Amino acid sequence: MKQLTVSELKHYWEALDNWGEGERIDFVYLWQMPAWTDLCSELSWESHLVDAGYFGKKHHGYCGVYRLIGLATESELHKPATLNRACGQDTSGTLYIGEAGSLNSRLNQLRRSLFSREDSHGAIRMLTSTPLREHFPNNKLAIALLFTSRNTRRVEANLIQAYMNSFGDTPPLNYRIALET
Repeated sequence: MKQLTVSELKHYWEALDNWGEGERIDFVYLWQMPAWTDLCSELSWESHLVDAGYFGKKHHGYCGVYRLIGLATESELHKPATLNRACGQDTSGTLYIGEAGSLNSRLNQLRRSLFSREDSHGAIRMLTSTPLREHFPNNKLAIALLFTSRNTRRVEANLIQAYMNSFGDTPPLNYRIALET
């Protein structure tokens, strides 16, 4: 088998959405994931600064995945930071990959965790507990979101697999470790 293209991965996600009982769908392995840079450039990501305001249900109340992105320059949405990873440099600035059945609810939780010290988003808890926070204050953070169908967990898992396939590691804030309070 070969590495998938972004188009083939999207087709796989669509097949999962339409999967009927008794149908066979081949499992996609980590090593088959497309290059991370291809996923970032070829998927229809919608980008927002985290300090640009509330995510309303009318425009963002859908299923999807999202990335928390560190920016190289304050408030410059299209200038992501370059992150040194185990097996290369991530020029997309991806700090975290998440999913939600309702993006507006989850992204507003993320924002409240950043701006009002609410403790409802684990990635923000990780961010504020590490030296990354010094490099990425609120005005150097963005969110890229991708509307998907109901299989948000599978899409999120595949995106994390693609990241791992490209860089040998997960995004920095996708680690699940116990933090002492």
